[in-house]
Amino acid sequence: MKMTRYLGACGLAALLAACGVGASGGGAGGGLPLAGLNAGPQAQAAAAPDAAAEPASAQFARSKAALPGADPRSGTYRVYAANGTQQQLALDFDAGSYTMTDNLGAAESGTFAEDITEPGTYVFASSRITTAANTSRFRVTTDTVVGAFPFQTAYSSPAVYAPQPFVAARDFVTTAAALDGTYNRFSVTRSPGNAQDSLILAMRLSGSGTVLELCNSAVIYRIDLCPTASKLTYAVTPGTDSAWVATNVANGDVASFRVARIGGQNVYLAGGANTAPAMQFMRIGLPESTNWPTTRGVGGATTGSWGSNLIDTANSVRTSTAPDGTYGSLTMPVSGTLPLQPDGIRGVNLSGSSKYFAMQGGALSVLVGARNPNTQGYLQLNLIDTGAAPDARNGRYKVYASNGTRQSLGLNLDTKRYEMTDETGTVAAGSFAEDVAEPGSFVFDSSRITSPVNTARFRLATDTVVGSFPFALAHVTPVSYDVRPFVASRALVKAQASLDGTYNRLGINLTATTADSTIAQFQVANGGTVLYLCNDSGVYSIGNCPAASVRTYTVSAGASVDTWQIVNVANPSDIGSFAIARIGGENVYLSAGIVSSTPTMSLFRIGLPERAAWPTVTARGGATNGGWGSTAIGASTYAQTRVLPDGTAGMLNASLASLGAAGPLNMRLVTFPNATIQFTSQSSKMFAMVGSRNPATAGALEIGLID
Repeated sequence: MKMTRYLGACGLAALLAACGVGASGGGAGGGLPLAGLNAGPQAQAAAAPDAAAEPASAQFARSKAALPGADPRSGTYRVYAANGTQQQLALDFDAGSYTMTDNLGAAESGTFAEDITEPGTYVFASSRITTAANTSRFRVTTDTVVGAFPFQTAYSSPAVYAPQPFVAARDFVTTAAALDGTYNRFSVTRSPGNAQDSLILAMRLSGSGTVLELCNSAVIYRIDLCPTASKLTYAVTPGTDSAWVATNVANGDVASFRVARIGGQNVYLAGGANTAPAMQFMRIGLPESTNWPTTRGVGGATTGSWGSNLIDTANSVRTSTAPDGTYGSLTMPVSGTLPLQPDGIRGVNLSGSSKYFAMQGGALSVLVGARNPNTQGYLQLNLIDTGAAPDARNGRYKVYASNGTRQSLGLNLDTKRYEMTDETGTVAAGSFAEDVAEPGSFVFDSSRITSPVNTARFRLATDTVVGSFPFALAHVTPVSYDVRPFVASRALVKAQASLDGTYNRLGINLTATTADSTIAQFQVANGGTVLYLCNDSGVYSIGNCPAASVRTYTVSAGASVDTWQIVNVANPSDIGSFAIARIGGENVYLSAGIVSSTPTMSLFRIGLPERAAWPTVTARGGATNGGWGSTAIGASTYAQTRVLPDGTAGMLNASLASLGAAGPLNMRLVTFPNATIQFTSQSSKMFAMVGSRNPATAGALEIGLID
């Protein structure tokens, strides 16, 4: 085991250092030394196990990598993890398997697979992952892996696991003279009781790799401008296994580090545990540079998120998915260079309450939280992607399907691949292609489709997919598939107060042999805590609903961060779950699943916001009869051009009429020439229509995305 001391500041130094921007013009974030640091006991670094102690799977990956024809990325890498440990990662790309061996020799093994929505990103499968979204993944460049893994949270007992970023390398500098250079070093520390801190400073290796100097100050200085009292000097000598040992010339403190070659540049790496005071730390240093290019990095953060970070001289834009499935984008301003601060360190959002610092170079882009309560201890590690920027619509969407199920849709618009994953984990994957006859519509290719015409397709809006897919028919045994419409979103409301509004709800109930319709208006009020539903044989606005027909439900947080549960105040067995998607700048209500009181019945609901306007629009989408078409909706007309799975094509026309003074404003009665009746509503981007509750139309549903 390597012997090390904590070099620079630690968590307690936050009591001594300023937060935010220093008065001298440098950004706060450098460290201050602790009194009596040299008096504490020597600490052992949390080092990766020696090769002789490798699990058999890791030894196999190491030996297999040397075989002719083997994937050159396979092999063993030394891991520096943000939980403050050094570990060992063995990858076998031919078998799609891995072994992560921690500093105590405990191994976690499993498989990995490429994410079709983000080529070049591989997803770890692990029993440690229990969150809604698996953000434990990695990317690879020459001799380097950058990713996130469900490491044990520092000092947790019993062990708690959470995705944390890491850098893993297998090409390290072993020639002392090659160490020389000026570096910008970011550090994070973890202490008992969930305390954490950040450290930002400049350092220099010189004298053909024999001298290490660092600026241990509350202000971030260039190493040449570091006050004499803040400069710490270490003598550097070779250690073992590519490590280097730095000894403080003033007090004898000892530290161990390595320098990896990543992206053609030196990268300083250190990690381990200190015993007095107790803490675990990770440090990463990139070469100082006046060059600040626009880059797009992909990687993980200590919050557990995984995503991309696009950074230039003006902004840092983080687009990511959190472990709870939350997808979002955050834009923060990037500051310019400062007179005292290294050119290679830029402030991010320094005028805001959550402040960060960024550095980049070679293949890496790194962000660390400033030393203030909102951000200290935050670390984001990204591998720079030099390829073309991917389509912003790529990603995973939560599906509400009209067969009464909730599923997940993964899309890659660049490679034209998709994955539809149902509630049991069954994946239907394939390709799709744009319909040249209808630009903006894409056709799913699926072995489930056996009809003469493929009507399974989709269209996209911001964070939204609307289409039709060959889903399993509700409750039908053996399984049978038919094309049915769906709405998918990755912008679901998570703030309860934002649920408020009045909605026109159109829905269907399904059993193995029957289908029915439901048409009603409801209101969510009181900061999203109560729902009033007009449950009447007539279709009334909630304000005109007969008092005896108003059902009152409480609304509370659901099973996930973006679902909500309702419970009937008068009948607690009447419960349900719903989500609110943001589509076209408006709330859209969605619900799908098995009816709690009737396990042999499933439901689908879509609710569009109440409003007085009824503009003329064109919507394109699918219907429960398997058809796909284009529908023109006017003030009093409905005209649809469609094609059915059997190849039947044609046009349907109908007249529209309001529901009168007592009915919802944003709902129309649709009367077809054969006297059948349906009900329709629209929002800024969505159109929906459901059949009336008579045998000819009950259970009929049409959903379209408005041009």
